[in-house]
Amino acid sequence: MKVSSQKLPFVPRLEALRGVAAISVVAYHAVGQFVDTNVTGMAPVVMFFVLSGFVLARSLANDHRPLEFLQHRVFRLLPAATAVVLLLTALYLSFGFYVGFRPSFDPLNVTLNALMIRHDINGVMWSMTVECFATPVILGSVWIYRGCGSARLWMLIAFLFALSFWGPYVHLLGGFSNLAPLYAFVVGVLLHFRGEAFYKSLSPANCAVFTIIAAAMLGTCGIRKQTTLVIALECIGSAMIVGLIAFKAAAAWLRLLDFSAIRFFGRVSYSFYLLHVIGMSLALRLIADGVDFRVKIFAEFTLAVAITTPMAWLSWRFIEKPFIALGRALDTHSRVSRPTFDHREHDIPPTIATEKRSVH
Repeated sequence: MKVSSQKLPFVPRLEALRGVAAISVVAYHAVGQFVDTNVTGMAPVVMFFVLSGFVLARSLANDHRPLEFLQHRVFRLLPAATAVVLLLTALYLSFGFYVGFRPSFDPLNVTLNALMIRHDINGVMWSMTVECFATPVILGSVWIYRGCGSARLWMLIAFLFALSFWGPYVHLLGGFSNLAPLYAFVVGVLLHFRGEAFYKSLSPANCAVFTIIAAAMLGTCGIRKQTTLVIALECIGSAMIVGLIAFKAAAAWLRLLDFSAIRFFGRVSYSFYLLHVIGMSLALRLIADGVDFRVKIFAEFTLAVAITTPMAWLSWRFIEKPFIALGRALDTHSRVSRPTFDHREHDIPPTIATEKRSVH
């Protein structure tokens, strides 16, 4: 397949989508603290898997070097995740503080968590374990498209979808991880390569209909038991939303994603996601007993966002940004003759843990 040499631009609204997700993570978890529900929040997880496949395919389109791609991924993701695991380890050893179910803090388990191989110290990192597992899938999908076209990608999506009915595959990575929506990454790659022409052909009226259908699909499926078919519908709805954001800039509702506050949370969303469990635990300690559960949910949400936000900014400013710069500096190829990664679109978006977690 012919690959364009033109550098693809950064899409600010995709970053803003992460800001919306960062806030929704806390909202889902706040409800789960005080309401007995089977709702797991998998719909946003599926959306961010689609988004990950899309933006990483764009990164590879801008820079075709797989080794540098992997190097940048490591320097983008690992330092902040390791720092949070070490922080939680220090808090446990000093104060007995932990989140979720009490894990082992022996050196081996801490190391495996810091490398995102395991995720029992910070359970919400299960989705990052899946993201790391999906990295070669994304690379392979881009390679397949360039060599064989979209038909082979559809075959890969169908194969992974069929596997999602098989329990041993779904729980292959252990812990809270779930491989059922792995094909969503491939859908994101396919959307990058084949979506623009379709979305450019949509009239404003059709865009509005698409938006309503996608929102209804995600809203309805998000409160259902997460069966294999429900996850597939969430993947379709997610691809519709991501495609609209990426290719239909004139859609009126997308202006909501231009607010600076949402963009701010988009920038710090990775650290926000990693740290929000600490913010929620501290917020829970500040809420008085004996008040209505709806007041508790609102208070938990508000306090958790307020506590987590400055921690996330500090992590973004003093861990994420310096290590991203270091990853670029270690590149062994010329930065003049070849395009570089835009790491604003290269981030892993926050996702929502599918288990209900207690905080201590």
